[in-house]
Amino acid sequence: MKTLKNIDSLKQTLIDIRKNNQSIGFVPTMGALHQGHLSLINKSKKENDITICSIYVNPTQFNNKQDLIKYPRNIENDIAMLHEIHCDILFVPSNEEMYARNEQLGDYNISEVMNLLEGEKRPGHFTGVITIVHKLFHLIKPHRSYFGEKDYQQIWLIKLFVKKIKSSTKIITCPTIRDDDGLALSSRNARLNLTQRKAATILFQTIDSFKDQILKIKKRHHNNRIDISILKYEQIKMIHQYSFIKLDYFEVIDVENFSFATEIVFNKNYRILIAAFIGEIRLIDNILID
Repeated sequence: MKTLKNIDSLKQTLIDIRKNNQSIGFVPTMGALHQGHLSLINKSKKENDITICSIYVNPTQFNNKQDLIKYPRNIENDIAMLHEIHCDILFVPSNEEMYARNEQLGDYNISEVMNLLEGEKRPGHFTGVITIVHKLFHLIKPHRSYFGEKDYQQIWLIKLFVKKIKSSTKIITCPTIRDDDGLALSSRNARLNLTQRKAATILFQTIDSFKDQILKIKKRHHNNRIDISILKYEQIKMIHQYSFIKLDYFEVIDVENFSFATEIVFNKNYRILIAAFIGEIRLIDNILID
């Protein structure tokens, strides 16, 4: 694996790749790699000639300075994991490489969806996400880029952004990888103590149970739509029984336009999205209702 730390060396490497007409798959990460990240890299390796992974903890997408400081970092372990699965190129830039001094962020207000849920709870988060994705896509110009479904709102916005700028990069979404107990793999899980780790499984259990209830009602329902307001209220009440969990949001959205849903129409797709604090650690998850 070739490890590159600056933009000039990345550009030179990309020139050589393009001379050989090789396809490029790209997996952007913030490090603290786990099996979820590795599944994206393995998929890229199957579908492209060259796979590039970036590790960069992007400061502009953190609205909380303490969250940025405490974000888990273990570059030696990350490099060992990437070597083991034979990733081709690792790009590990510094802040100075990615952001010129006093650089002003561009206007990336591409949709009102940027101000909902994660955008509302973490002001400026999606501006930072789209900024760094734009920078990396502009540098690498990958044929395909791979993202996990756990960050569903982020994927939805990146797909919209790529469409708006008419990028040729294809966004590939991959299923959320979970532990045996259902908890979605996340770099932030490393910050949970044993009690918190056990409690965190309630997030997936809640959305999975909610989905099952909706599907059961759907089977015995004669109309083509069902109101989910009471079901949702009951699920939220159950979460509030756990004193160590602070619910941030629990919403059902229409996948097509990312609008909030209070009823399910049977010929459309929806996602249940949840965010909660387990102690001081904030986790997110989602599940598809199809």
